[in-house]
Amino acid sequence: MSRCIIITAYNEHTIAEALALAEKACPSLVKKPDEQDFVICADGGYRIASKENIIPDVLIGDFDSLTENQLPEGVSPFKVFHSPSEKDDTDTMLCLKYAISHNYNNIILVGGLGGRLDHSLANIQTLAYGCSKNKNVYLVDKNNAATVLCPTQTSSASLEVERIQGFKVSLIAHDTECTGVNISGVYYHLVNATLSNIFPLGVSNEIIGNKAKISVSKGKLLVILSKD
Repeated sequence: MSRCIIITAYNEHTIAEALALAEKACPSLVKKPDEQDFVICADGGYRIASKENIIPDVLIGDFDSLTENQLPEGVSPFKVFHSPSEKDDTDTMLCLKYAISHNYNNIILVGGLGGRLDHSLANIQTLAYGCSKNKNVYLVDKNNAATVLCPTQTSSASLEVERIQGFKVSLIAHDTECTGVNISGVYYHLVNATLSNIFPLGVSNEIIGNKAKISVSKGKLLVILSKD
């Protein structure tokens, strides 16, 4: 199936700018936007989409950042799912679960970085959830692209990240430990290394080849490409 784009309620940049970075970073996995994309807006993400003349297929949220009078009058051209305000899942997590339940394997969360720190961290946890379900999930804005690699019991997980002028790549353990970590094509190589979630060993590495090649044997590994 085509990919799913989830527009979060917080975006410092345009949706087009965020998707452009995602495509540059991982062209083998992320293609240019097209009419086949399935678009979900998380609550106030609809307001952001409307500014760029994007009509979602689905809108999900408890409407704490979007009021009813900001929706189209009459019959909506898209499905609207109201979630209770008292819930365990964030609106973005609800959107991700919807995408997973509809068998999308490539999912891009647009925005969700900057602003409130708790929301940014929650969105990174959302990445890890998607990874645990064997989905390719990315979190992107104009200046950052992030994903989580999740090896299985029988195979490691790997990723290639293109070199983009002015950007650095970082590897951060999202588990207590990540073992069998390798990265090449960068200034600081790692070979069969162990990264801990209490020491930032893999931060701010420079890609010096055409691309960085990353792999991990055990543990969820957060990979971040950030503008310097």
